[in-house]
Amino acid sequence: QENPSLGMNVAAQTAPAAPARLDTEHLGGARIGGYTVGHMLGLALLGLAAGIASGMMTMGGGVIHVAGMMIFFGYGMYLIRPVVYLTNLFVFGAAARRNHRSGLIMWDTVRALTPWAVVGVVIGYFIGNAIGDEAISVLLGIFALLMTAKGLHEIFAENPEEILVKTGQNGEQGSLPADDFLDEAIIDEPRAEPPPPTVSRQTRNAGLGMPVGLVSGILGISGGVVAVPLQRFFGNTSLRNAIANSSVIVFWSSLSGALVSFSHGISTGLIEWQAPLSLSAIMVPGAIVGGIVGAKLMKVLPTTTLKWAYTGIMAVIAVKMLLLS
Repeated sequence: QENPSLGMNVAAQTAPAAPARLDTEHLGGARIGGYTVGHMLGLALLGLAAGIASGMMTMGGGVIHVAGMMIFFGYGMYLIRPVVYLTNLFVFGAAARRNHRSGLIMWDTVRALTPWAVVGVVIGYFIGNAIGDEAISVLLGIFALLMTAKGLHEIFAENPEEILVKTGQNGEQGSLPADDFLDEAIIDEPRAEPPPPTVSRQTRNAGLGMPVGLVSGILGISGGVVAVPLQRFFGNTSLRNAIANSSVIVFWSSLSGALVSFSHGISTGLIEWQAPLSLSAIMVPGAIVGGIVGAKLMKVLPTTTLKWAYTGIMAVIAVKMLLLS
């Protein structure tokens, strides 16, 4: 009865069948910390899969993480969000450190956008709670459908805007989680004093930073999925620098999201503090290893193969969330 995976799945309020998938009291088998070995293995493999996707692509790892916890384990967003945020602290914290050593981070840009991302994740968290898990499932499905279309465009278009894969086969794009990929730094931003804040500049910063937090707060994903394209297309930032900047912005927005989701969830009785910590402890090692594996795979696999794999995964998630849920 003290199994931390039970009694905290908000999906029970909207999807009565979900708790049945979590009824580990009748599964039998050995247990560690209240979880069956199979349950722990499944979570670890999910973390590994999300890490591999993050290691190869600029976006999509968070979608796999959140959708997997909903589809395969029936967890609700009250529990998913703090788990994802805690995992992001390790994954993006390590990525930010490597990007800092490589000189890829544009710190003036990061300092301008991060406060807005933090505000956005707080607002997004409460919006996500208000609309409920069923609506979030639909939004995740729509997002996965858009990413499927983006993948197909990059595969078949004659002159696509390359953004999905972190680096091409020629190594010209992307900042990668492995140190040996970061021999050369590309800095687009000149080393000069930042201009004084103005209303128009703050509005621009809000437009580039707040959507990162809103998406993360509502859907539970990292927010880098919008941070990179926004910087790329509206901030005139190279893909490599945009990824590096996003690693820092996502780290701080995830820290804020973790604090908000923990304090609100525990104070209102929606979660118990042990559950997110134990689930994160299971998933973080797999996510870290997956990031390393993904970076290595990206080095040897053709870019088209990576895009087909990504597009296929997003298509499966879209079908599941929109048609089969």
